[in-house]
Amino acid sequence: MENVLNEIVDKSFAELVKDTQDIISIKSVLDDSTIQKGAPFGLGIAQVLDTMLIKAKDMGLTTKNLEGYAGYAQLGKEGEQVAILAHLDVVPAAGAWVVPPYSAQIVDGKLYGRGSGDDKGPAVACLYALKAIKESGLPISKRARLILGTDEESFSRGIEYYLKKEEAPACGFSPDAEFPIIHAEKGLIHFLYSLKMEKTEANIISLEGGTRINVVPDLTTAIVAEVTEEDVVAQIRSLGLGKHFKVETDLKGVKITSMGITGHASLPEKGWNAIQNMLQLLAALFSKANTPLSKFINYLAKHLKMETNGASLGIYCHDEISGGLTINTAMINVDANKATVKFDIRYPVACDGEEILEKLKALAEKLEADFELIQHKKPLYVERDCPFIKILQETYKECTGQEPKLLAIGGGTYCRSVQNTVSFGPVFPGQQELAHQCNEYIALEDLRRITKIYAQAIYNLIR
Repeated sequence: MENVLNEIVDKSFAELVKDTQDIISIKSVLDDSTIQKGAPFGLGIAQVLDTMLIKAKDMGLTTKNLEGYAGYAQLGKEGEQVAILAHLDVVPAAGAWVVPPYSAQIVDGKLYGRGSGDDKGPAVACLYALKAIKESGLPISKRARLILGTDEESFSRGIEYYLKKEEAPACGFSPDAEFPIIHAEKGLIHFLYSLKMEKTEANIISLEGGTRINVVPDLTTAIVAEVTEEDVVAQIRSLGLGKHFKVETDLKGVKITSMGITGHASLPEKGWNAIQNMLQLLAALFSKANTPLSKFINYLAKHLKMETNGASLGIYCHDEISGGLTINTAMINVDANKATVKFDIRYPVACDGEEILEKLKALAEKLEADFELIQHKKPLYVERDCPFIKILQETYKECTGQEPKLLAIGGGTYCRSVQNTVSFGPVFPGQQELAHQCNEYIALEDLRRITKIYAQAIYNLIR
């Protein structure tokens, strides 16, 4: 272990925290309404990329902005390129926060804010890791490049653009998952079912829920008719779901609000899906209705239930490497002309994604609905004995004293887009995963700790 790197991190830690707060305070959510030249994903994301690159340039690192799609900060001028894959875009900040989600306030030693853990805090930590190596004067023989993506939470268009314009790295890691090391990531399928309607149906007037396809929805609202407020309350009691609903009279009928618990779509079992919750109620309320929308909702409710593994849908599968399939009913919208439901599936690395897709298409026929594939990312699997993985394992054990086990996750990172890369932190074993949840935070001492680990790891990879 190079103690000089730890000393430099400690010396600059106050500055590191301030810079992390600066980056978190920028609302870098995908915003189609402000797209323009140099800001392909909106002005907020363009601002956070520019801000990060200015900080990197002030540290004496080589920087480049690739038309707002991505950017990088590089240490070293010669030799193989080792990449650190981070992203600066974030998902919307839904839910009730203890402090405003972009205020980047510190409460009881915790830095709160959307992106504090996913992935702005770790991105700044890696930037300061490069700074520590540079200031240490330690000899290096390779280049370390911090690649900053801008569309990871949506379609990964930023990293795709980057790879078309720049050389691919020899190896690397992403600070966007868990410690010790993630060498396998489940496959990802985003898709939707849509049902066209000629007119607004008499019983279900409107239905809307969810914010992003990779987020467990915590709020869904419906306006229904042909039932009374008392009928709805009685059905909620019958289902034993009283704490998850709010019911009130609306000018158009009865307004029902389904309240869930948000979270990351890769771990849907840790949340409570407000859409699936609502579908169960609507199916019970209108079980005898014979309209296209009612049949659509009843069929979905029957085959989704409150499950997160797709068993009742007939798509569950499992392997010994990465565990079982998960499904998240992410977004729903019903208006006078169309009903649309979007889903997020994470399937095991040894399972056949094409076979799952065929089953989903067959289900669309039973729903009498259209199927649309939004995105399909194949699983990631990197062999355990790769030399750079061994270096990361040795670094982790030296820095923490813990066994550097290789893990598999349902989450997706840039590693599935860049060959010979794995995820490395920032969540430590036993810690709660807060990505995409309200009240996301990173403890200041964890921020210090991961910066030191990343500095040692990057140096060991480029020395």
